[in-house]
Amino acid sequence: MAILQEIKKSPVVRAYRRGWLAWLGANKAAFELAQDGAEKINSGREQLLNDLIEKGETIEATAKAQASDTVQKARDFAMPRLNEVREKATEVRGKIFNQAASDGVDAKERFEELSDEISKLSKAVSALGRKVNTARKPASKKAAPKKATAKTSHTKKAIEPTARTAEKAAEKTAA
Repeated sequence: MAILQEIKKSPVVRAYRRGWLAWLGANKAAFELAQDGAEKINSGREQLLNDLIEKGETIEATAKAQASDTVQKARDFAMPRLNEVREKATEVRGKIFNQAASDGVDAKERFEELSDEISKLSKAVSALGRKVNTARKPASKKAAPKKATAKTSHTKKAIEPTARTAEKAAEKTAA
């Protein structure tokens, strides 16, 4: 046991023990610093989160107010024009019905006649457009390998029947 006492009192062992104790103390101090920092971060995080939420709510309220203001300005701009268009449409409709009534024709009947005529004309225009498109497509495909002069003469021949068809359609609608 005397040897153990001597070893404990030796300067090397004392230095080693002191180093060991310093290391333990440093670890304890680091742990305490980390724990304090974590507590500060947690409390600061909650405060930061609350601050961010408040700022977000402020921005949202501002955006809603601006959007509402913009919508109101758009309505203020559009409504008078919309009302003006409605008035003009009502005025024109009244004129049409009055004209038809003065001619001795029932206004609704005349309106239906005009609507039917417009539908027929629209169908005729669509049919002519399709004929022109179908006449041009084969002509342009066939004319591509030929010379430019052949292409123009071929195209004119393809358009001429559609012009006659358009004249016939115009005569039918006029009659």
